Amino acid sequence: MSFAGEYIWIIGASCGIGEALARELAAQGATLILSARREAELEALNASLGGAHRVVPFDVADSAQVQRAAEQVSGMGTRLDRVIFMAAIYRPEAIAARDYAFTKQLVEVNLLGAIYMTYAVLPLFEQQRAGQMVLCGSVAGYTGLPGGQPYSASKAGVINFAESLYAEVDNFIDVKLINPGFVRTRITDKNNFAMPMRLEPEQAAKAIAKGLKGRAFEIHFPKGFTYGVKGLHSLPYAIRLWLTRRMRDKA
Repeated sequence: MSFAGEYIWIIGASCGIGEALARELAAQGATLILSARREAELEALNASLGGAHRVVPFDVADSAQVQRAAEQVSGMGTRLDRVIFMAAIYRPEAIAARDYAFTKQLVEVNLLGAIYMTYAVLPLFEQQRAGQMVLCGSVAGYTGLPGGQPYSASKAGVINFAESLYAEVDNFIDVKLINPGFVRTRITDKNNFAMPMRLEPEQAAKAIAKGLKGRAFEIHFPKGFTYGVKGLHSLPYAIRLWLTRRMRDKA
């Protein structure tokens, strides 16, 4: 498997899975456009990769910044093969917390950011008549679990948006959805509960890189965990809601 000769834009490349994915794709020959809010971390990443990549910092929650970034990338004069949206914020929080400011920020980054990026990039893909749009959801978006708000809701929105996007765009645009389980990152380090089958970012990056070349719409891992959560989601509401309430009572 090789990405030699490809130009790939990774949004959310400054840390976590996005950073590991940048390292994996660069090692496989891709030329990258690295984006996130933190320019210094992006520059450090680029330097560690040999300095041959582009750094385009911006805030995905600001639609105007997203549009300017897309115009900048379009103006580079190179074919854009894949856009991978990995940006997200999180902290474990129950509905009772009612933190309006954080909830607004989370939805703007996790969900609206994914939508803004898609809207900004699609015209370029349509002009090229080719391209791959990759959005990152989460296993947390499969079904509502106690303590998952509002992150789970934002990721459920990403999943639904990716499914709708797949149904609407022309066949020359490839849409893929990443749904990771638990991966060791700054985000999951905030959790104070057991995280079954937790992977390292490098393992996640290899799974994603393989999935980008595959035919399946969804890239999900680790399979032993994700299929279990999918099974929970497939249960009738009466059973599923009884089980999730028991999870709350045992927490």
